[in-house]
Amino acid sequence: MEDDFDHTLDSNYGSSHDKVIVHLDADCFYAQVEMLKNPELRTLPLGVQQKNLLVTCNYVARQCGVKKCMLVSDAKRLCPSLILVKGEDLYDYRQMSTKMTLLLQKFSPLVEKLGLDENFVDVTQLVAETLKSDFAGGRNVEGHVYGDTTSMCDCGCYERLCVGSQIASEMRKQLKEELGVTCCAGVAYNKLLAKLVCSTHKPNQQTTLFPAGVSALMLNLNNVRSLPGIGHRTSEILQSLGISSIEQLQNINLEPLEQALGRTMAERLKKLSVGADDMVVKPSGKPQSIGLEDGFRKITLESEVKDKCEVLLQRLMILLVEDGRIPGAIRVTVRKYDNSSRYSHRESRQCNIPSSLFLPKVGTLPSNAHDKLLTSIMKLFHKIIDISKPFHLTLLGVAFTKFHERNTGKGSITSFLVKDISVQSVMNFQNISLHGVEAMECSSSKNAGKQSGSTLNYADKSGSESEPEPSPKKTRADFCRGSRKRSLTESDKDSPNKHRSSELRLSTGEPINEVDFSKLSDGIQEELMESCMSLPSLTDKLGISDNSSPNTSMSSEDNFQCPSNVDPTVFRELPQELQLELMESWQTKDRETLKVANSSKCLPGKPKQNSILKYVISKK
Repeated sequence: MEDDFDHTLDSNYGSSHDKVIVHLDADCFYAQVEMLKNPELRTLPLGVQQKNLLVTCNYVARQCGVKKCMLVSDAKRLCPSLILVKGEDLYDYRQMSTKMTLLLQKFSPLVEKLGLDENFVDVTQLVAETLKSDFAGGRNVEGHVYGDTTSMCDCGCYERLCVGSQIASEMRKQLKEELGVTCCAGVAYNKLLAKLVCSTHKPNQQTTLFPAGVSALMLNLNNVRSLPGIGHRTSEILQSLGISSIEQLQNINLEPLEQALGRTMAERLKKLSVGADDMVVKPSGKPQSIGLEDGFRKITLESEVKDKCEVLLQRLMILLVEDGRIPGAIRVTVRKYDNSSRYSHRESRQCNIPSSLFLPKVGTLPSNAHDKLLTSIMKLFHKIIDISKPFHLTLLGVAFTKFHERNTGKGSITSFLVKDISVQSVMNFQNISLHGVEAMECSSSKNAGKQSGSTLNYADKSGSESEPEPSPKKTRADFCRGSRKRSLTESDKDSPNKHRSSELRLSTGEPINEVDFSKLSDGIQEELMESCMSLPSLTDKLGISDNSSPNTSMSSEDNFQCPSNVDPTVFRELPQELQLELMESWQTKDRETLKVANSSKCLPGKPKQNSILKYVISKK
């Protein structure tokens, strides 16, 4: 088995050459953004500071010996004229990063972000289309070439990579002209090699790697930590096996690696050591989580933790508004420092948060949402840290995750808050003629079997047309019709008098003409009975007059007690007509039973998941 694996590695380095991958890395990204904001800083030594650390600096400062990730005190000692700007607020950097990605997507939809300043772009399709056209570029390479080019592969990769280098040059040109950002670029046939070769010529340059130069590139890496994916822990395990260089990793047998790291990881590292990488470029969508972290030297008090978390939450809400989605969970991360072992480690906890904390309108929160979120954050903190004992923290982080889109269609909360035109048309029959009723019956028969159809509205729609996307719903009579039909005997259906039509009343209070009623079909008779008989029962139970409207105040609202699993604050913020509907559903057990029975027979497929109860029931 091991011989087969080694043979795979020796064959074209275990990877095909049919792809063309471009890796772009913005030069001193944070510093560039600051220089774009203030062009006067271009010729001055500039550093971006986060806490006591210099996260990056421009190349003027690097000529003075300043390097990124230095302590600010060390950087100032090397370059006393160094200008420092605060870089804790990432807003401008995020905005520029998004613009860069959008620009690169003009060349290919396969753009994968790596942090804020790096992007992988798969231009294989664009290269193929370019080669098919009357391309005059020929075999010219833009920029530098790494390693030997005398030994050429016969698979056509040389021409593809040449075209790829010219595309990379055009990308860099447009980034500079449209955004003012300079980048270095690497061009190769897989992601690993494109990233590694990108850093060989900096700044604002590009390098192309052909298959013949792969071996030299890998052996020239400083150590195994130079390989993406090998962190501190994996590096320690490799050092315990006597592996510190890429050459040693290439030559070691697979068996000891499997015992130390597992087969999957062992094979992965062996492939990476020879430049083989089959990972595809995955187009970057919106991030799975949005978070902020704050590092510091020491925090030992709960009050300090709460103050830090409150500041992080305020900044995080700005990012959440920009994103536009609704989070389903919140996560807290801490980095604890052990004074005895002088070792620190991170630990996280997360919990679900109700969607009701985030209003349908983007960028708004209920007045008490901030306090509730902060309470959840502190509860998570207490799960990680026992405050009855001394603790030493060096980092705090807060993040939102489990996002879902903020829709405005029929599956969203908006559809439950708009006026229910379907229900109104059942409750008011004063303008309905027999001809109109027959037309509605015909329309209903044509749409039988469909989950939702066009609703004919014969009622006064004043005020409802401006509501956002009212979704067509089944009327209450639609849900009751099935059980009503089952409850009627054949003799009941034959005689209109057994429907007690003389006792039915329209919304105007006028009785229904028995002769006209008998001319209607059975379905319409049952629908009229259900709609006319169900309204009094509702108003009797809630103590509301027959001529009540959605704007009429509820006489029993102040005395009404919400069920234990319902948030009263959220319930009171709902429209009164929706409160009435919920109160009725909670007070009438028969209606709940009827709803369950008809959900499997009247509605196709599984029961509807987007119930209004989902948005008001507290998550415990």
